Amino acid sequence: MNQQSNQAKKVLICQGRSCRKYGAERVLIAFRVNLVPGVEITPCGCLGQCGNGPMVLVEPEQIWYSEVLPDEVSLIVKQHLKQQRPVKEILYPKFHSDCTE
Repeated sequence: MNQQSNQAKKVLICQGRSCRKYGAERVLIAFRVNLVPGVEITPCGCLGQCGNGPMVLVEPEQIWYSEVLPDEVSLIVKQHLKQQRPVKEILYPKFHSDCTE
């Protein structure tokens, strides 16, 4: 792999007004309940994708998830954060259209 594999993972959960309206605070809580060692969970301001939230961005890979429900967080944790396999069903198609088919 490249240099990204040596960087710590960070999960940004948008807490902008639009995402909060769609339940971003509950998504943030779900990530905090499902902590993964070495992965930083960070609430952040608007990620600029209003109306598609709650938005979740996993760095350093730049993997975007849209319309994330609290019930989907455990799948993101298990499959993406622990097994290094993004969850194709909830990838944000604007940035990952080649992966969602």
